[in-house]
Amino acid sequence: MELFVIAHPKILKGEILLVNQLFDAGLPVFHLRKPAADEMAHRKFIDGILPEYHNRVALHHFHELANDYNINRLHHTESFRKNSTVGDFSKPYTFSTSIHQLAEVDHLDQYHYSFFGPVFDSLSKPGYTGIVDAGFSINKPKTTRLIALGGIGLNNIGQVKEMNFDGVALLGSIWNDPSQALATFKKAQAKCQAYAQNLTIKQ
Repeated sequence: MELFVIAHPKILKGEILLVNQLFDAGLPVFHLRKPAADEMAHRKFIDGILPEYHNRVALHHFHELANDYNINRLHHTESFRKNSTVGDFSKPYTFSTSIHQLAEVDHLDQYHYSFFGPVFDSLSKPGYTGIVDAGFSINKPKTTRLIALGGIGLNNIGQVKEMNFDGVALLGSIWNDPSQALATFKKAQAKCQAYAQNLTIKQ
């Protein structure tokens, strides 16, 4: 199972240091999503990430910054996706997006993966409830990999695997308690690796 971490929507004290530590621990991809941050704040954030990890950063905003850094991952919002053209995919980037209805997966041919959710009740957005029912499973053929998002924590990664998702994205479980972010990530990483190899999981 693939493992992603999404940035806290706001810039947190010490967050960049933690991101570097997560990369050091083996984080494959970090999604830089700061909706209220301007371009300068994004540049400052990326400048704080070690250059060797820039290629593991996915930009949600200010895609033009990819040209100034070794960034080859771009995330498209739902509105951008629905108004995109073939030209928007002309460069050799890894493209991702987000969907909230499973039927939308049939229209994601250009995307390498998509977040889907919220699967469970959000850990970072009070009142943002999960959209899947008990027993939910992805059984239809997919044109892109689907990554579970929303309410994902150490206690339900196994459920996500049983639902046939290709991976999980962590947000609230990482940033709600930054002091435990690295430890939480390592435990989630171990679980994802074990599930990928169909090994027995120790709780």
